[in-house]
Amino acid sequence: MDELVFAVPAAEVWSLLPYKEQGFIDGSSDVLKTLVRKGLFRKRKDLEEDPSCKQIIPYAVISYKESFLLFRRTSGQTEKRLHNMITMGMGGHMNPREVMEPAEQYLIDELKREFFEELRLLKGCTIENIDFIGFINDETIPVSRVHIGLLYNISVSNKHLYVNETDKMTAEWVAKNDLAEFYEDMETWTKIVYDHNIR
Repeated sequence: MDELVFAVPAAEVWSLLPYKEQGFIDGSSDVLKTLVRKGLFRKRKDLEEDPSCKQIIPYAVISYKESFLLFRRTSGQTEKRLHNMITMGMGGHMNPREVMEPAEQYLIDELKREFFEELRLLKGCTIENIDFIGFINDETIPVSRVHIGLLYNISVSNKHLYVNETDKMTAEWVAKNDLAEFYEDMETWTKIVYDHNIR
């Protein structure tokens, strides 16, 4: 069965947000709720080459104090265009539910679903806060042209996080002051996050 994913017509996105071809876009939770109300579910295969819609991707940076979790995508990942790239963002496509919650709760629940698909919390590690920061857009490369990122920060209580599927990615904690060393291998969205929100 074809996967259904959540998307918003690009015209609706840019009626609510100032257009930026590449970069970070400020946005409030009220704008986010309005955007989600304009969304629809379509077959992923139909959307992958359709720039008239923006697939909505919650993209969470995971932090503990002044350190961030960096992921390296391996060749086991489905999306070949991102193999061996470094990302600070964890998340993915949003899928329909039998009962849809209010917009903001739906986003958080989908983000948590992705979080626990990819990571395990051990040794008393808990999620302390999930904060919406803004939007990420990049229309300069094909893989990003049909997506828009919802940037979140997930802060955790300690560093005892482990990757579930190590054939798809590996992870390590990196201090904020050391992130620049990884810059050249970062995927575009991660560079945007680093340039606008961390540097």
